[in-house]
Amino acid sequence: MLICISSLIKTEIDSKEISLLPVPLYFKLINTQMLQFSGNSLILTDIPKVDWFVLDQLLDHLHYYEKEFELKVQYEKNSLNTTEIDKVISGLCKKHFPQLDLNSIKRNQNAIEQGYILFSEDSKMYLKADSLQGIYYGIQTMIQLLNSTNSKNLLRQVAIIDYPRLKIRGVSDDISRGQVATVENLKKFIKTLSHFKINHYYLVYMQDMFKFEKYPDIGKGRGAYSKAEIKDLFDYAKKHFVELIPIFQTIGHWENILHDENYWDYGEFPGSNSLNLANEQIYVLLDNMIEELSEVFKSEYFHIGADESWDVGKGASKAYVDKIGISQAYLKHYKKVHEIVKKHGYTKIIIYHDILYKHKEVLVGLPEDMIIMYWKYNTKDKHPIVDKIKDFKLPLVVSPSIIDYSRIFPSFLRSEKNITNLIKYGYKNGAIGEITSSWGDYNNKEIRENRIYGFIYSAQIGWDPVREMNFLIFWKSVLFHFFGIEDSRLLKVIKILRTVEADNRLHTKQTLYYNHFFSHPYNKKSKIHRKNLKTSKFDAVIKDMDEIITLCKELELNVLRNEENLQVFAFIAKHIKFYCKKRINSKKLVDYNPKKQRISLTLQIIEEIKNLVRDLTSLLEEYEDIWMRTAKKDGFEEIRSKYLWLIEFYNEKIEEINNDKEWINPNIPSETIYLDSKKKHQVDTVFFKKTFNIQEEIKSAYVQVIGWNFAKLSLNNKHLGHVITRQSLNYVVLKNNIQIFDFKDYVRKGENVILIETTQFAGGVGSVNIYGEIKLKSDHIIQIYTDKSWLGTREVNGQWKKVKSFGSPPKVTGGLCYPNFEGNRHSLQSDMMTSFNALIGRIPKKFYFLLKIVMKLFNRYDILE
Repeated sequence: MLICISSLIKTEIDSKEISLLPVPLYFKLINTQMLQFSGNSLILTDIPKVDWFVLDQLLDHLHYYEKEFELKVQYEKNSLNTTEIDKVISGLCKKHFPQLDLNSIKRNQNAIEQGYILFSEDSKMYLKADSLQGIYYGIQTMIQLLNSTNSKNLLRQVAIIDYPRLKIRGVSDDISRGQVATVENLKKFIKTLSHFKINHYYLVYMQDMFKFEKYPDIGKGRGAYSKAEIKDLFDYAKKHFVELIPIFQTIGHWENILHDENYWDYGEFPGSNSLNLANEQIYVLLDNMIEELSEVFKSEYFHIGADESWDVGKGASKAYVDKIGISQAYLKHYKKVHEIVKKHGYTKIIIYHDILYKHKEVLVGLPEDMIIMYWKYNTKDKHPIVDKIKDFKLPLVVSPSIIDYSRIFPSFLRSEKNITNLIKYGYKNGAIGEITSSWGDYNNKEIRENRIYGFIYSAQIGWDPVREMNFLIFWKSVLFHFFGIEDSRLLKVIKILRTVEADNRLHTKQTLYYNHFFSHPYNKKSKIHRKNLKTSKFDAVIKDMDEIITLCKELELNVLRNEENLQVFAFIAKHIKFYCKKRINSKKLVDYNPKKQRISLTLQIIEEIKNLVRDLTSLLEEYEDIWMRTAKKDGFEEIRSKYLWLIEFYNEKIEEINNDKEWINPNIPSETIYLDSKKKHQVDTVFFKKTFNIQEEIKSAYVQVIGWNFAKLSLNNKHLGHVITRQSLNYVVLKNNIQIFDFKDYVRKGENVILIETTQFAGGVGSVNIYGEIKLKSDHIIQIYTDKSWLGTREVNGQWKKVKSFGSPPKVTGGLCYPNFEGNRHSLQSDMMTSFNALIGRIPKKFYFLLKIVMKLFNRYDILE
């Protein structure tokens, strides 16, 4: 396939640096004199007219910068002398790349499928490739050459021979944990990333983010994609030479679906992470779902997930797994899923590595065409597990991360090392590709648009893992191509944001940022807590964030495209600025007592808090605007509620100060209780009860329940409902970890017994935290909450014993504010609320003493907020 742009005019000399991403494998600037389009310029090509869509971006670019200019395209099958052009290419190669074996390149499969040759000769520019995809990539390089000139419409005289060293260069985009990208936003990502020669785009996870006709309740209210939306997106991606591929979990990460009582039989237990391998009906379910996906995802590739299936064998399938062994159970399942996926037309099936690599029987027995995706997000330069997989001669792709999860801004410092080291190691060990991931843990609070830079970085490393990266040149190039201008202020914005993590300017781990941001600003009153609120040099951070806001405002007037991403940078700066001001204010008020302060100081404090409320309200409005521009509205309310709680905390503090009240503990008094901790690694059921008396009529009665990890609540032998509380990164579980029950109709005068039955399926300790309020006709409120006065037993008719306690919030759970029962708003929970119990269930028994020491230190030094 060939394109020739004819009748170009040699014009002025330009010494401006040429910026290309990915950097071509072989590049030579032939002449500093540039080529200008003339009125006689014409595109001659032997590409069939049906495929001329590959030229659209080039023609659009030229028209944008030359409104009156129209470059015509002419089909020429015979007049283009390809034999003569091949001779010219051979001559150019010998002249400019004397060490290069052109014949060897012509035999390289990646060069055949995706490579291109771009060169100028006299008054012409030639683009030659063996595939339409190669032509498309050559055109993207041509557009970057045009962008590298001041006028954006001149070509440099170059010789380029280019192809990828890795066949697959992809990204995986988490759209399942709350923030669901709109189809238009996904198209923007696909178009942008295809410009940088990314060719795979994975949607994570599709098992509950697709509107299945046979299972209409799955994904309901989540923003799940319809068949029409995916078909539209798939067709769009195809025209940009991007494979749109689902990551559809087939064993683990099913808790969003298995949380629904209608699907409990498919799982190990209610709310399980994993499917029940002993239930043959799961294969009917998977078959039906994959069949529907295959109607719109028409790629050769299908990703079956299969990572982190931690619950296998812990519940309904225990007898089955014990009988045949865990390795054989996994292998049989993987083979069945492989067979189902193949049946629906997929020929290239991908599976995560982290479970299967631990079982030699699985590695030996896997279908030979199963592609293993090795994911790892550390910065190490060696990966022994890759070596192990390589020994079994299974196809391999590696998967680093842009490391954007659970933080306000991506960790470029870590991700650059992770992406570079892992892709290079994979390439040296025969990997066929790389797929760089982004994740949206804990409701996906992060700004989607910030993912693009790490994805583009991975495009460069995936194209040429051999090249040593110059980070400064990369960032100059990516900012130049993304925003359309070369301006040192863009680089300054990135440099300042990078220092926040690199220099630990916020005095916290990046992954704890949101926990601190949303924690109650006045949740403790102790000298240790005051000491823990580290605010050193926050004034300098605030000053730097103000500078970013100013720079972004200025740059909005200059950039040629993607100005909305400047608004995102400014928003991040405002967010960090608020974080600093919040921590400074919290530290100032730890031991504040309005009764002992001058009125002038009190008024000053009130005004400071009011300013925080105004800033936070503005921040929420801007965040909502950014969200709605890029994502569906579904999922936003969960995050919005966190901001509203924080605003409420500040308003409550103003009211306390106005009423001359000293510090009031904002945490509920309920303790997290348990019976004992003898059965941490097995299914364990515990009953807890409390008796209380009511002597008058009641107006309302509510109770909030947190029950690890499956709890059934009853009052006076009447079942009220259940709650599933467990550690998870997934949306439905996080949304429902705390439940509120209205039990007014079940309370009676005299003695009442509240009973809760907890079953710990996933390990850990069967513990509960209950807080309730009964409002009497006299408006007196009776509190009911778990403490050491409760009783527990493992047999409902057995001997009841005194319970043990981990203490009240923020111990173990982190802060838990008083719920708003009338508004059906449960306590604001920290992302870390379930972490302690999850750790108990996962770590070996011999290390329990270390966990106890850690928790004692956390309590002693008042660390949890």
